[in-house]
Amino acid sequence: MLKKSIFYFLMDLLLVNLSLFLAFIIRFENGIPKEYTVHLFLIFIFAALARLAVLIGFRVYNIIWKYSGLTDILHLIGAIFFGSAIFVTAVFFNRNLSFPRAVLLIDFFLCIFFLLGYRIFPAIRPHLSLLNQARKGKKTLIIGAGEAGTLVVRDMKKNNNSGYAPVGFIDDDKAKIGSKINGLEVLGGITEIKELVKELKIEQIVIAIPSASPAIIKNLVTICSSLTSQGVRYKIIPGFKEIIDGDVSINHIREVELEDLLGREPAIQDTESISHYIKGKTVLITGAGGSIGSELTRQTLLFKPKTVVLVGQGENSIYLMEMELNKLHPNRKPFKIIPIIADVKEKNKMEYIFKLYSPNVVFHAAAYKHVPLMEHNPEEAIKNNIGGTTNMAELSIKYGVEKFVMVSTDKAVNPTSIMGATKRIAELAIQGFSTKQNKTKFLTVRFGNVLGSRGSVVPLFKKQIAAGGPVTVTHPDVVRFFMTIEEAAQLVVQAGSMGTRGEVFVLDMGKPVKIVDLARDLIQLSGYTPEIDIKIEFVGLRPGEKLYEEIMTREEGITSSSHRKIFIAKPEVFNPKKLNAVIKTLLNIAESQNFNRKTAEKLINTLVPSFKPAGGKK
Repeated sequence: MLKKSIFYFLMDLLLVNLSLFLAFIIRFENGIPKEYTVHLFLIFIFAALARLAVLIGFRVYNIIWKYSGLTDILHLIGAIFFGSAIFVTAVFFNRNLSFPRAVLLIDFFLCIFFLLGYRIFPAIRPHLSLLNQARKGKKTLIIGAGEAGTLVVRDMKKNNNSGYAPVGFIDDDKAKIGSKINGLEVLGGITEIKELVKELKIEQIVIAIPSASPAIIKNLVTICSSLTSQGVRYKIIPGFKEIIDGDVSINHIREVELEDLLGREPAIQDTESISHYIKGKTVLITGAGGSIGSELTRQTLLFKPKTVVLVGQGENSIYLMEMELNKLHPNRKPFKIIPIIADVKEKNKMEYIFKLYSPNVVFHAAAYKHVPLMEHNPEEAIKNNIGGTTNMAELSIKYGVEKFVMVSTDKAVNPTSIMGATKRIAELAIQGFSTKQNKTKFLTVRFGNVLGSRGSVVPLFKKQIAAGGPVTVTHPDVVRFFMTIEEAAQLVVQAGSMGTRGEVFVLDMGKPVKIVDLARDLIQLSGYTPEIDIKIEFVGLRPGEKLYEEIMTREEGITSSSHRKIFIAKPEVFNPKKLNAVIKTLLNIAESQNFNRKTAEKLINTLVPSFKPAGGKK
């Protein structure tokens, strides 16, 4: 801002003198008479001082001309008028100065032309080339005549090769309809979109209402989706939470995504408390190649750890994660990235890693999460979700880890699946480890499904839509909780700053979403009409699945924490000796070649009475 103000000041100094000089030249075509040249230098000083002093006094240099309007233009003209008035008064009250009146009038208008012209030229230039731009871009209708819509239209006009030729605005504010904003008319309300698209031969629609509710966005998407058969594409300006500098441009225009329809509010973090336990520390993340683990890595790096150890079974996922981090952080001097291919079930290998890198913080995101798959492989769920967790917890205590954060799932509540039951036992195990000592602070963070994760229905639905359908839904009444991966990881990192004694933190998942509605939304966002272009088929619940997921048990209840999106479940009373004995027996059974499912389920029931097994094979 200061650099621009200095630039404008120096330009004004040059131009006020140039306008006065040209006024003399225009008035006296054959050269300036000698009686005027005697005091010309003094006159120029008076003119510059008077005008520049008034421009400063009128705070003209505080105006951001990129966003200026008629009020700012009139403000500048007024400042020039008062500056000229002071200059003229000074000249005429000084009897020693001889000055032709015609020069004053010419100078006044030239001064307005120069000082106003170079300020507003960047804004009016796009209008001068509007016809040329219209030939290059697609005819675009802007929904929303507010600040975001105005800014994005201005940017469209500035960029001749943007691909957008704005035709007009749509807005439900009746006071705006018929008025012009940035040279474009507000043509009508939302109910008139279809008619205007046909009448004006619109090719693109941009939804520019960042503050709109999910219901409004969903309604607009429904309208716009019905026009895709006519070759009309539609996009969106995301919410201001996604636009870091608040300055909307065509670079922010993107395809409408499922997150826009869910309307999750951004997670606000207490960065100071997070930095306290991460900055300058060594952080070990298990399952680092997975959806949650990889996002935890991205979020952790924002708080400047010394070293991040990425542990995962999948060679390719860890490789891709390392490549991504190399690209995002090409000069990784503040921290080190250590990629390690390892299995949390292998305690000896994990101990080697702990001994070598001495982690201060552990985010334990490694787990088997696919419910039907674990119903067919229950022993693997036991070994990984219970055994892997106890390995990591025991090593954390042994090697002096300061903070241990386990990622859990809503499927651990009143589980009907082996996967959910093993995660619930893992929660109890973490609670048990917290009572054994005071140095390592243990906690668990429990939440539901995340959009875009590899295990969620969204990638599956997208593949089915791309193949032409059908989209398969288990049951018309099945519902799930959803949040974005980024929000979930942010809240997990935040919860890490709060836990001390084995607490189970429960994230605010909002309202449950019907999976069939999710399928319909994705079909619409892909440009198709549900049940007409893409069919939806109900295939029945799979082994271990429930119609409704729960985020906590009745017995637990919740209390609020210092963060409005994080709650604390009431700890369950249990016998630590019994817990340890049952876990040890379960792991022995899981390692046995003669694994007996019924025996394992009975043992699980002794720790998780609410477990109602689906009755899978083995």
